[in-house]
Amino acid sequence: MASDSVPPRFSSNESAPALPVARESQAGAPHRVDDDSRSPREQVVRSIICGLYDGRYTPGQRLKEIDLTKSMHVSRGPVREALNRLAASGIVSLTLQRGAQVRRLSRDEAIGILVIVQSLVGIAARFAAERAGVEDSERLNAALNRLVHFDPASNAPEHALARDHFYATLTDVSGNAELKRILPTVQIHLIRTQFRAEMAVTHRHRHDDYRRITKGVMAGKPAAAENAAKAHIARAIAALRAAI
Repeated sequence: MASDSVPPRFSSNESAPALPVARESQAGAPHRVDDDSRSPREQVVRSIICGLYDGRYTPGQRLKEIDLTKSMHVSRGPVREALNRLAASGIVSLTLQRGAQVRRLSRDEAIGILVIVQSLVGIAARFAAERAGVEDSERLNAALNRLVHFDPASNAPEHALARDHFYATLTDVSGNAELKRILPTVQIHLIRTQFRAEMAVTHRHRHDDYRRITKGVMAGKPAAAENAAKAHIARAIAALRAAI
């Protein structure tokens, strides 16, 4: 689907790195992450995020350490580290009484998160457009190519990870370490999975929005890149507010 991507200004033989994806090889088989290069903790984090999309984990569901260690074939140490990381990112709640639970967002909380994300993604796009060189532009365009191969309405875990890769590349190209640290991308997974019906109205704009962001960065137009990024998040905010 080359026609779905922004035509690169530069020739490149570089392909986007393969993303680790939680898969189920056969019915009833344990869920594992197909990337041995990642630490056990990162594999557990990715598997839980993928589980939000494929229905294994739902809002309010308890995440028992013993179940996670068995299903993912890892020890309790990496599982605890993963749950602590997810708690710090706002996707899991940790309490002494009930342990770990998938966080349930209210609509107001989801809108509040998106308002912050809108500003941060806009800044990332602006900074990326200001500093992107040949290699940076090629990397972002490769991430776009991977992303637009999916149906924009897809809720597949692979699609979610491709979006993560696009935004991670955008923030990396921005050159701002603080943006990479504070951008709450993990909580976006909660919004997408808990408010699927409300977010459906944004599907038809997704690919065009990603192309506009990439085009602005590759063309070195900070204002255009920032406006495209903010407009993309604004659609999601409007969709949630319209459903109130």
